[in-house]
Amino acid sequence: METMNNHAAIRKITRIALFVSLSLILSYFDIIVSRAAFPFLPTTKIGFANIIVVYAIYQMDFKESLIIAVMKSMLSLLLGNVIGFIISICASVLSFFGMYGAYRALRKIASPISISVIGGFLHIVGQLLVVQIIYRLGEVLLFYSAIVIFVSLVTSILIGFITLRLLAYAKTKNS
Repeated sequence: METMNNHAAIRKITRIALFVSLSLILSYFDIIVSRAAFPFLPTTKIGFANIIVVYAIYQMDFKESLIIAVMKSMLSLLLGNVIGFIISICASVLSFFGMYGAYRALRKIASPISISVIGGFLHIVGQLLVVQIIYRLGEVLLFYSAIVIFVSLVTSILIGFITLRLLAYAKTKNS
């Protein structure tokens, strides 16, 4: 019995590590693609790593998906700087709790697209709040926020659609 528990624990840890690794790879890819897609918005990213977080919310339990969301942000420190990390971790935690709460409350009617849109919106709001607290940008941030919220809506729909297709693929593979 203990051996079965050890195997289950090892499988769980390995699965989390795999998902975190995938999110790190997608984060790096995201930086490259986002710079090309949004040269006029240097802080804007498409959010490819969020595919992993939304997928985890649908396929794993709360604790596992939270670990993936937090580790994704912590490892992003490797690709950025300390201020970027602070902004990222605050926004990611807010986004995760919003997505997970929406998933639990609306699971029968919400799709990964709507969950992703909720998460994307909360992520941008979290980032903007932390940036305002750190830099006190005032009206400039208000104008910028309108642009990034619109871009976030579009990219969140894309991320949700990709996740929806990935979940459908996983379902056919497991059937």
